[in-house]
This record gives sequence, C-alpha cells and structure tokens, in this order.
Amino acid sequence: MVEPERVLGIPEVDRPLWTALPPGWLAILAGHSGTGAPLLAKQFAHAGVGIVPVLFYTTYERTEVVQKAFRDFGWDPTDVKIVNLADEYYERVLIRGLDVARAREVGLTLDQIVAEPPVTNNLATFSLTNRMLSDLAAIDSPFRLVIDSIDFFFEALTPADVATVARQIRHRCQTVGGQALIAVHSTHRDRGTFGLQDLADLVFELTAEPNGGRYEHTLYLEKVANHPDLTHIWRAQTGEDGWHVEERSEPAG
Repeated sequence: MVEPERVLGIPEVDRPLWTALPPGWLAILAGHSGTGAPLLAKQFAHAGVGIVPVLFYTTYERTEVVQKAFRDFGWDPTDVKIVNLADEYYERVLIRGLDVARAREVGLTLDQIVAEPPVTNNLATFSLTNRMLSDLAAIDSPFRLVIDSIDFFFEALTPADVATVARQIRHRCQTVGGQALIAVHSTHRDRGTFGLQDLADLVFELTAEPNGGRYEHTLYLEKVANHPDLTHIWRAQTGEDGWHVEERSEPAG
C-alpha cells in the first residue's frame, strides 16, 4: 500500500486526503498549456516510486524529455515505466500511412500490391485501450498510473469510449488498490471531460493567471468523493523539488 501523505506528493494537500480516500482511486488533473500540470503529473508519479510499480503514459512528450524533467527536480526516473503512446502511434500508424501516400503518388507494381498487407489509417485501429489494460492486467498489487494526457484519446475515440477506458482503469484501481491520475490539457471543457470528472474520486485543477510581470498559479481541489468538506484552494509555486502550496491570503479571482 502506498504510504500516508503520498497522494500528489505535496504534504499540505496529501495529509487531509489520505484517510478520506479508499485504497484504490482515480484522480483527474485539469490544466491547460502553461499551467505546469505536466510537472504535477510527474510529481504524482514520483510519489509512488520505491513503493509500488509506477506506469507513466505520455502522449505528446518525447521519452527523454519526460526523463529529463524527472531528473531536473531530483526525481529518479529509473523505476518509472514510461510508455510513449505518441511514438507507438507514429511507428505503427503514421509511418504506414506515409508509405501508403507515397505509394499512391509514385505507384506500385502488381507484385508489391500482392505482397503488402491490408492497411487502415484510422487511429482507433491502434488500440490505446488494450495497450494500457494489458499492462494493468499483469499487475496484481497496488500500482500508480499516469496518463498525460487524455486529450490524445479524445482524438482517437468517442467520448463514451474514453469514459469506458477511465472506468476500466478505476475498476482496476479499486480491485488491487491502485492510484491513477488522468491529466486533461484541453481548454475546452466538453461533455466528455465532465464525464471523466463524474467518474473520478478526486478532481484537481491547476491554473495560471497573469499578475503584473509574472503568473500566479492556483491549485483547486474541486472534488473529493463523499467529502465535499475537503475541497480547497491553494496558491501554488514550483521549487527545486517540484510543486509546493500555501494558503491563499485572498479569494481566488
């Protein structure tokens, strides 16, 4: 089981939440580009390192960029299983699509056509769902999982299918005591995103608002299942070892 005070990896946030949460839970982190949400997702992953298996699914950053971000804040990425879904999609779908386009442009011989296997260029044929769930099925103990970000899934699947993926992840968390965080970076809060929030046990939002010559960040804890009294707002800032929070001295704008 993950040790107490290790929810996001921020003590002021984690302490009140730990005893309120079930052994297995799903969290949603909303934060558009520029808010620092990807760093918070990595901090969440780091909070499980050395305690449980940690899986980090990235859909837009290079693997080496993810690893460097961990190291920049003093976190060892060695024990984090980083799965680059964007790279796998490129290698299995996009490159094949480029080959097809090139073939259409320059033409193929009959022998080449016979030798080539059937091709579909639909992203959905690369099963994002099976890719993750096969990893989870192999874990029979508590784990920590991050998807950064789910926006990529909405490009490939219907909102209902994305919700099904989230339900399956949450069920696995509940079954073996895992903790999962799904990051949403889109600025458009559509029905699918709200559906994910309905499924989640925790909902966080990280925002950045201009104030003079700098940005002020705010971390909102918008939902704690069965404990609305624990929702909270903190002022947030980054340090050498990641995100920190403090109480706000005035209401959020």
